[in-house]
Amino acid sequence: MKKLFFIFILFLTVTISATAQDMELFGPRKGFGFVPQYTISGGLRFDIDRSVSKKSNQWLIFSPQFFMVSGNRYGHDFNDMWGTGLDIKHKIFLKPGSMKPRGYYVQYGVLFQYFAMTDYRQYTDIFVVDGVQYYGVLSGDVSTNLYKFGGNFHLGYQWLIGNKVFFDIYTGAGIRISHNSRNAGFDTWYNNSWVDYGYSGTLLDGGFRVGVYF
Repeated sequence: MKKLFFIFILFLTVTISATAQDMELFGPRKGFGFVPQYTISGGLRFDIDRSVSKKSNQWLIFSPQFFMVSGNRYGHDFNDMWGTGLDIKHKIFLKPGSMKPRGYYVQYGVLFQYFAMTDYRQYTDIFVVDGVQYYGVLSGDVSTNLYKFGGNFHLGYQWLIGNKVFFDIYTGAGIRISHNSRNAGFDTWYNNSWVDYGYSGTLLDGGFRVGVYF
């Protein structure tokens, strides 16, 4: 009986050891990344990656953003524009038997952005003359506060150099809903294209990022 018990314990130990060896482990559980394409919009975006657990190859990504622009951008003549925002994403790597953050993955998340803008453009104003109300078109500086909400779903691939440096490329679809302080409904002035600050609607979304784990 003792011999059978010893054999059972030995077999269990070998099985657990083999299972642990099959699982490709990864030590770091935090990362820091940079997204270069945001500079096109006059912004900076930094990614903070955090492993969800030691048993699943899933990560949460927090992406604070900061914007500052003056001059022409996307057809707008800004005297001054600044903004901030935050993306939060859940990222799931698809390679079985590995805890290393590399290979194909899916991710989804939500975002919020705020912009304070002053630009030179034409605008409509109301005049009252002898008790009669008139509408006129003027040109001048217009200040606007803009709020954007949205969500994304991405498919991507991430390369890992050693256990530190990563390079990540992704593409997918998203939705944006923008509202500003001067219009009752969706924004129209800042809605020239997908990349414009006040775009509302569905869009294709993608990009790349580089960073390190620690």
